[in-house]
Amino acid sequence: MPARKLAIAAVLCAAPTLAQAPDDGGLYVGIATSAAFYDVDYRKAVDSRHPGNMSANAGRILTAESAADATTWDAGLVVGYRMGDSLFLDIEGDLVTHSGKASGRLAGAGSSPGRNSLGEVWPEDWSLAKERSIGLTLRIGAEVPALEADVFVFGGVRRLDADFRTAYTGCLSASPCGPGELTSGTEQHDEEYDAWIAGAGVEKSFGSIGIRAELRYADHGSSTRTVDFDEVAVTVPVDIATGEVGLGLGLIWRL
Repeated sequence: MPARKLAIAAVLCAAPTLAQAPDDGGLYVGIATSAAFYDVDYRKAVDSRHPGNMSANAGRILTAESAADATTWDAGLVVGYRMGDSLFLDIEGDLVTHSGKASGRLAGAGSSPGRNSLGEVWPEDWSLAKERSIGLTLRIGAEVPALEADVFVFGGVRRLDADFRTAYTGCLSASPCGPGELTSGTEQHDEEYDAWIAGAGVEKSFGSIGIRAELRYADHGSSTRTVDFDEVAVTVPVDIATGEVGLGLGLIWRL
């Protein structure tokens, strides 16, 4: 058989093999995006029990709570390694940036509504925005011939950085403030969360490329801090708890 015919025959024989997905095991990289329903619970207390507190609220603890939710968008890079074939375990790391924030209004708490006296929880406008996160995820799954796809469940941990901002107006004097004596201000705090995630999904392969869809839940836990205002003998504990439910879509390239 002439060399040209031999070459054509070799290509035709190899074509089905090239069209098939490579061995699923091994290294992979990809990009992932998701939309999430982001829920935030903000709780603030004002503790005036310090002996040096001379305000009308001395000896009291007042608390107020606020909740808000929003739709957020995420995108990032993933790198992972798969062990196994029809039954598999994926170990995956990711680096994600986030867009969107939850905003709310803390109504405040106290005995003099509208006066925002020292020792009360002043009304304030607040927001919490996810900024970036890094995570480690384990996926356990199996090939389902009837679907011609892989299905999996997953769980993992991630570190999330967020930006908290608040704007307030209140009285910093132990005696009641008159018109024009209220103090307005803004604050910004970097919040950090140690979150865990869980969910399930499906991945469809087209050669070395896979399209992944998944449903996920993340519990970020709480970020807490206590701010001491020594000059007026007031302590302010703050707790900001968050979580989310999201839908994710990823493009995976198996090397």
